[in-house]
Amino acid sequence: MLILALLSGQLARAQDYRTPPGGGGPTKVQPVDMSKYFKQPNAPAPSPPKNGTEALGSRAELYLFPRWTQGVLRPYTGAPRREWLKYNAVDHQLIYRTLVGATEVVKVVDTDLLREFSVGDSLLGQRLTFRRYLGARMAKPALRKAFFEVHYDAGKTALLCQRTHVVRAGEVSHGLPGTRDVLTYFLKTTDNQLTPVKLSPAPFLAALGPAHADALAAYARAQQLDLRRETDAVRLLVYYDSL
Repeated sequence: MLILALLSGQLARAQDYRTPPGGGGPTKVQPVDMSKYFKQPNAPAPSPPKNGTEALGSRAELYLFPRWTQGVLRPYTGAPRREWLKYNAVDHQLIYRTLVGATEVVKVVDTDLLREFSVGDSLLGQRLTFRRYLGARMAKPALRKAFFEVHYDAGKTALLCQRTHVVRAGEVSHGLPGTRDVLTYFLKTTDNQLTPVKLSPAPFLAALGPAHADALAAYARAQQLDLRRETDAVRLLVYYDSL
């Protein structure tokens, strides 16, 4: 039986597993293959919900990782806390699972208390960190309290994104609605400015400013970087942070 409750008390802060403490090269960002977790054909149908309500956490298409995953909560104050988490990437709701006696309880995390959280999936070898950048300067004040998915943040700059997890009701795969992720990238520059950026050579180089423009363009040419690819954009930022 799943019981919906509010999370009380202080919650803990997440570690960025893509950019280890002390810096170093970022790991490759892999796309999420949701089809690995979809119900297979001829699989038994789920039990009907009790009392006409659907159990929280049962709709796999809403979640970034449909399975419960080990994650870390990191608040503004207090120690880190590991929990079994699911992140509803459609409604941007984070839930965790625990046991009260013999009863499984699902609680909604009060993310207002969090500075970071992480979720991941060991089968995919993927872990994502979501972080707030309250001190950054940005054109839209509403983004100040938003969580950004951290793809690189190990030096002077950071490559972040916001993921919109879209459920396509008209498409069905293995009995479940199809999903797709729409990524909007943001660049945090050395002046602590956070702005949207396109993964394209001219806009990306322009967003890094004129100070090292010639050196960055020369490095991109020499290394044959395709700045339409996230991994190559991150390589350019690693070089920028070394200048």
